[in-house]
Amino acid sequence: MSENIIIGAGPAGIGVGLSLGKDCTIIESADTVGGFSRSIEIKGAVFDFGGHSFHTPHPEVRGLVYNSLEMERQTRNAKCFANGQVIPYPFQKNYRELNDEIIVRECLAGLENLSTNIDKKDFDNFEDFIIKSFGSGISKHFMLPYNKKLWGRDLKRMAADWTSERVAAPEGIKEKFDLTGGKRKPLQADTKVGYPAKGGFGEIYKAIGEKLENVEFNTTVSRIDPKAKKVYTSDGKSYEYRNLISSISIIDFLKIIDNVPQRIVDLTKQLDYLSMVLGLVVINHPVDTDIQRFYSAEKEIISHKTAINHNSSDYLRSLPNHGIMMEISEGPEKTLHRSDTKQWIVDSLLTLGAIKHPHEIEEIQIKNVKYSYPVPTKDRNEIMGEIKDWLQENDIYTVGRFGEWAYINSDKAIYRGLELGKYIASL
Repeated sequence: MSENIIIGAGPAGIGVGLSLGKDCTIIESADTVGGFSRSIEIKGAVFDFGGHSFHTPHPEVRGLVYNSLEMERQTRNAKCFANGQVIPYPFQKNYRELNDEIIVRECLAGLENLSTNIDKKDFDNFEDFIIKSFGSGISKHFMLPYNKKLWGRDLKRMAADWTSERVAAPEGIKEKFDLTGGKRKPLQADTKVGYPAKGGFGEIYKAIGEKLENVEFNTTVSRIDPKAKKVYTSDGKSYEYRNLISSISIIDFLKIIDNVPQRIVDLTKQLDYLSMVLGLVVINHPVDTDIQRFYSAEKEIISHKTAINHNSSDYLRSLPNHGIMMEISEGPEKTLHRSDTKQWIVDSLLTLGAIKHPHEIEEIQIKNVKYSYPVPTKDRNEIMGEIKDWLQENDIYTVGRFGEWAYINSDKAIYRGLELGKYIASL
């Protein structure tokens, strides 16, 4: 009998496993660690599931990663494609570089008319935060259309309590990305980010995953009996546990637990999530730009974010074929005005200037990611609080982006896993 069973070897599951050491067994359905932070290779091009780079305000996590493998650091090179023009990211600090003087004046006027007594408590929702923080001009010309394109739903349904960690302030407000302090700050134009010196982002999790004691790969949990404290897998195995820790989606996790109260089942139905279609494009030569990210609110561009992954390290730049990933979000209020996805991807890359001719494209693959971002609705913390309370009454814990329904990056997931593991070890 293992003291503790962990379901899922993504970043959070790895973190728990590192803290518990020999006193745990990790059950992972895939053949490798990393979850959606792993990387794949297509015709020699390397792709991450999302535009990943490593940056963290947690020194413990930073030390773990940098002591586990060779990393490269470089200044993040991100751009916005707005009004048919490429300008530096973020838009709200660089809109003056737009050629359209009318748009620039509208952005300036919106900022000048902002209230000087803004309190975070005044933000009733995400849309309200955007308008009150950036003014009518920046909101109209980028922030509102970009976020509606990304989230695909009414922004008024979303809370604003997460924005201080992810949304950069407008021009005139000095910010700095902090490598300490434990709280994420928005990325800036001069932020340095890390990436494995060889391979994709997933190499981070392969390296720290080697420190794990007991991992059962290619094993899927099919049923959990909380009364008997037993986990059953689809291949006929069973595991007894003292504590059970899940790092998979809380929605999927509760479906395999026996006798979950109807109240808890009903609560999970209120959790909202964003799915993605990823366009993975193999280019038959090194890309002709040093840009790492494009962000676009334009309807003509299929993606809200385009990541040129091979500009993440010197090793990736040296490869003969390069990969470009386009994030295409899905949402209940989002309608794509073209049905020819692959051709639209090609046209978008041409418009962005990421490629010069369609013949450069070796292959395009489409991948569907069901759970991409947990939508930070106003009630999700209360919902998760009640679900967690019921689980912990049964010595069950949940952790990670979709385990806690928290809009966090993989570094934070590692950190929360480490901390949960320490807590369980102290019981």
